[in-house]
Amino acid sequence: MPTNPNSCEVCSSSSNSSCNHFGARTCKACAAFFRRTVSMKLDYQCIDQPDACRVHCDSRVICRFCRLKKCHDIGMKPLLVKSKNERKNYIRISKGLIRKRSVLGDNVKENSEEIQNDDDPQESDAEMENESTPGPSSEPSENVSAENQETVTKFLKLEASMCDRRRLLYAETPISIVLESGKEWPYENAPLKMFDYKLSQGMSKHDFVMIMDYARGMPGFDEMNYADSVFCYRLVCAVDFVINSAYYTYKRGIEHNELVLSDGTFIPMVPTPLTGYEENANLLFQSQDDLMKFRTLMPLILHQWETCVPFAQLAPSHEEFCLLKAICVWHVSYYRLSEDGRRIAIAQRNRLIRALHHVCHLDSDDVGERFGNVMMALNYIMEQIRHVNCSFVMISIFGILKVDSLMLDVTSFW
Repeated sequence: MPTNPNSCEVCSSSSNSSCNHFGARTCKACAAFFRRTVSMKLDYQCIDQPDACRVHCDSRVICRFCRLKKCHDIGMKPLLVKSKNERKNYIRISKGLIRKRSVLGDNVKENSEEIQNDDDPQESDAEMENESTPGPSSEPSENVSAENQETVTKFLKLEASMCDRRRLLYAETPISIVLESGKEWPYENAPLKMFDYKLSQGMSKHDFVMIMDYARGMPGFDEMNYADSVFCYRLVCAVDFVINSAYYTYKRGIEHNELVLSDGTFIPMVPTPLTGYEENANLLFQSQDDLMKFRTLMPLILHQWETCVPFAQLAPSHEEFCLLKAICVWHVSYYRLSEDGRRIAIAQRNRLIRALHHVCHLDSDDVGERFGNVMMALNYIMEQIRHVNCSFVMISIFGILKVDSLMLDVTSFW
């Protein structure tokens, strides 16, 4: 139990701990954690790391298993957690006083009920406060929440369509697996193929078609003029190449030390792959052309690993990945668009940022920290996009690779 009688009984935080939540005095962050765990029926495992199992607000990492155990130990009651449907049936009028919504949801019944707990008169008040302010920031209004959910759903569908196409094109899987829905990346339960630099010709026309469908599905894309839409499409191609590879590598498991590319090929990263510039590297190749192709491709692709490692450490949810990808497109393209295009880009970017904040609010105990960490990923993603495009400019100048002319045109925009 905390020494300060006004501090949280779970993590000892003295912030926002003025009321009881679900039967015990806790801060709003611990109350939100308990409500989310119970309502979503989440299970945790003890991470058993030094200091992590010390459930205290000043710990950088708190073991969720031990945090939940402490919630139960201090008397927090799962039965007091209302489901989302139950919460929608009530609106708050003042502290301790709520009214039940009408059946149609349009009006409020004239007669109101005062909800009090026999054991603790503060508990109902705390329960209602927890409904309105479950974490560091207040819950958005119903209209904003609906818009955020609509945005999330839209980009989940766009990415799912791309995932299905890549599974059909590149994964050697039976039709029963190909048609499975709900996969977060194309090569789940499918064998990956070793990358072969001799066969690599970059992105194919099939890739450009699926990316075109993705771009046209983005809200705001069809509102732009022709020049702006062409630039935006080019940028979607580059962003997809970078961030999808990082996400697929993360889903494969960074512990495997395999860089997974969008086409389902992979490169083992342990031991460190050759770049072709090592001493006597020319002895490993049959011809000078092979050596030049290897030197052109491998440094370009291996540089992608510098994006994959921090992205895996971020451990983004599927929703965070889908939204971050679209935010990157609008954020980068903003500086190269016309005045009208910029207005569209800023509106769409802000809408996506609100949706990302909403997702972080649902998935994290500290929405501010999580949201900041996800947005910071834009820095190394954009750096990798610049590197990719500069590399393809060099490829186009020297003509080392026989890549599709459309690919050179698409990537030469920076």
